Amino acid sequence: MFILQGIVSGLIATIIFDLFHYSLNFAYGIDKPKWNLLGRYFLGLKESKFIRKNLINDEELTNELIWGYLFHYAIGIIYGIFFVCLNYLLFEYPSILLAYIFGFFTVLGGWCFLMPFAYNLGFFASKSEDRINILVQNLIAHFVFGTGLFIGFYMTY
Repeated sequence: MFILQGIVSGLIATIIFDLFHYSLNFAYGIDKPKWNLLGRYFLGLKESKFIRKNLINDEELTNELIWGYLFHYAIGIIYGIFFVCLNYLLFEYPSILLAYIFGFFTVLGGWCFLMPFAYNLGFFASKSEDRINILVQNLIAHFVFGTGLFIGFYMTY
């Protein structure tokens, strides 16, 4: 049962995460995440391309946007399953505090894995001139993701 709850929790959280980005783009013109680059990065792993100098300049791959969304949602579901398992270990009920703490830890995946190896921005976007904005936007978005984890788990509890 907890696996199904984790899948639903991760799926709901990722949908809310994406809706948050779409609303920021609509209201303020803030760029949405480029999931095609995520797809390009993960598709390049099968060719042993682990570190990329500049994904934007790399050759565009077939269906990379679809693959990017699939990887994005798969990662969200995996996070959802881990969150539900951790929640059951620590609490008898869905915990919003744990969801926010877990949301904080999920942002570390982007800061310490995707930014340096996929997007070539360095750890914690250290190579970017817009570093603070990137980090703050990522942190807020992942707290929204944490809220989505709680909502998805609460719906199935």
